[in-house]
Amino acid sequence: MVKRALLCALLSAFAVSSALAEQASVPAGTTLHCRLAQTITTQSNHRGDPFTATVSEPLIIDGREAIPVGARIEGRISWMQRPGRIRGVGEVRLTPEKVVMPDGSSVPLSAILSTVYGAEGARVKGEEGGVKGSNSRLRDLEEVGAGMGGGGLVGTLFGGLHGAVIGGVIGGAAGLVDTLRRRGPDLALPAGTQLNYQLTRELVIQSQSAEKMPGPGVKGSR
Repeated sequence: MVKRALLCALLSAFAVSSALAEQASVPAGTTLHCRLAQTITTQSNHRGDPFTATVSEPLIIDGREAIPVGARIEGRISWMQRPGRIRGVGEVRLTPEKVVMPDGSSVPLSAILSTVYGAEGARVKGEEGGVKGSNSRLRDLEEVGAGMGGGGLVGTLFGGLHGAVIGGVIGGAAGLVDTLRRRGPDLALPAGTQLNYQLTRELVIQSQSAEKMPGPGVKGSR
């Protein structure tokens, strides 16, 4: 009886140990949905600044909640560029470094940004997941054109057709000089901006605290 009780205890301990060692393997290509926790702008932030995003949809692997809502994505701004004058737009690259679970444990994360929603004029461009802001070129051309039109009207009033041409040139030049003095609009990603990251490497998570969820498979885009 003693031996049987000891054997049962050993088997129970082994079963518990196996359950604790369970892992959830999230394949490369899976999309992780999260929301930016703070506002990021090309005007006030700099390369190297940290950022945090909160997971907004649970990631289900083989019926288990591998990454729950409320887990954090922590990373850094790996690239930032302010918009130039006439040419160039604001650009930022938010590179994730790890996933931090609600219990404080963390897992290294390799992923790139695939889509962004909720930030005016922002779009993801390039294979490295950089976010670019709106282009000011159309606005600049409109301002230069307005200057030419206003100068031409004044020239016509005082010098006919010849004056209109000269006035248009002068007005356009004035508009161009004024435009060159100013930068384009800064890129701003407000808190709450939806960031969707695509895993570039398999993510292995210890699922000892994961709860069994209904339904098989992986929840999330591939």
